[in-house]
Amino acid sequence: MTQNSMNTPYAKRVAEKFIEAQNYLKTNGFSRSTKHLLEDIENSAEK
Repeated sequence: MTQNSMNTPYAKRVAEKFIEAQNYLKTNGFSRSTKHLLEDIENSAEK
């Protein structure tokens, strides 16, 4: 991907959504490890 394509409004919006999703996962205790993925899913379903 060229530098110019990252400056489009669409690319900026996608980057913002990605950051929002990362922050949501961090604040809700999701682990980066796949070992704990099932536990994360089960814990989120209980909330």
